[in-house]
Amino acid sequence: MKATTHAEVYRPFSGELLEHPLRPLTLARSGIRLGLRKKLPAFLLFTPAVITALVGAIRVYLMYSFSDMMQGQGGISGMQVTTALQEVLGDVATNVVFFVKTSAYFALLAMTWFGAGMIADDRRMGANLLYFSRPLTRGGYLMGKLIGLMFFGLLTLGIPSFVILSTAVFSSPDWSFLRHEADVLWKTALFASIWILTVSTIVLALSSLVNRKTLALTLVFGTIIVLAGAANVAADSLEISEIKLLSLPYNFEVFADWLFGQDLNPEANSTHSLIALACFALGGMALLWRNVRKMEVVG
Repeated sequence: MKATTHAEVYRPFSGELLEHPLRPLTLARSGIRLGLRKKLPAFLLFTPAVITALVGAIRVYLMYSFSDMMQGQGGISGMQVTTALQEVLGDVATNVVFFVKTSAYFALLAMTWFGAGMIADDRRMGANLLYFSRPLTRGGYLMGKLIGLMFFGLLTLGIPSFVILSTAVFSSPDWSFLRHEADVLWKTALFASIWILTVSTIVLALSSLVNRKTLALTLVFGTIIVLAGAANVAADSLEISEIKLLSLPYNFEVFADWLFGQDLNPEANSTHSLIALACFALGGMALLWRNVRKMEVVG
C-alpha cells in the first residue's frame, strides 16, 4: 500500500486571528460558580442582605400606609400624628439612605469572602498560565474578575436597594415618591455603582499580592476593617479628624451623606473624602494592573 498526500485539503489561512469577545464573561461566570459552590457561606452572607431589604421595604411601605391613613382622617390630630411619625422615623428618603448604607456593610463582608481568592487561587494553582495562553489579554482577565466580583456586590447591595426603592415608588400615594423624590433613584444607583467598583478593585488588588485565600482574607480585613477601626481610635485620641480619611467605610459614609443631602458630621469634609476615595480606587487599580502584568505570560 503506497502512502499518498492529499494536498488539496490544506488551504492557506488568509484571515485574521481575533480574540473571543465573550472570554471575560466566561471567566466571570466561572468565578461566580466557584464562589457559590459552598452553600453555607453563601447562605450566611446573603441572609443579612435579604433581611435588610425586607425590613427596609416593610418599613417604607408602613410609613406610606400609616401617613396616608392619618392624612385621610383629616383634622388637627391626624396632622399631629403624621408630624410625630416623621420626627421619629424620618422621611422616606432618609430611610432609604439608611438602609442602603446598612446594606453596604453586609456587601463588604460578602465581597471580601468571594473576592479574596479570585486571583490568589489562580496564582496558587497556576491557572494564570492557562488563561494567558488561550490567549486572554490582561485587560480581559481583569474585566472577567471584576465582573465576577461585582456580581456579588450587585446581589448584596444593588438588589436590596432596588427592592427598597421599588417599594417606595409603588407604595407612595399618587406616585409622590417618583414625582417629588426621583433624585433618590439615580443617586442610589450612582452610590452603589461607585461603591461596588471601588471595593471590587481594592479586594482584587489585595488578592493579587498573595497566593492563598486565607492570606488574602487576612490582608483585606486588615486593610479595610482593622485600618478603619485604628483610624477612628487614633483620630479620637489625637483629636485629628483627618486621620479618619484612612478609613474606607468612613469616606463612603461621608460620600453618601453628601450625595443624598444629609447632614454631615461637624468634622467631616466631603471634598477630602472624595479625594480619599479616588486615591483608594486609583491605587487599587494601579496595584492590580501591576500584579496581573507580572502574572501574564508573554510569548
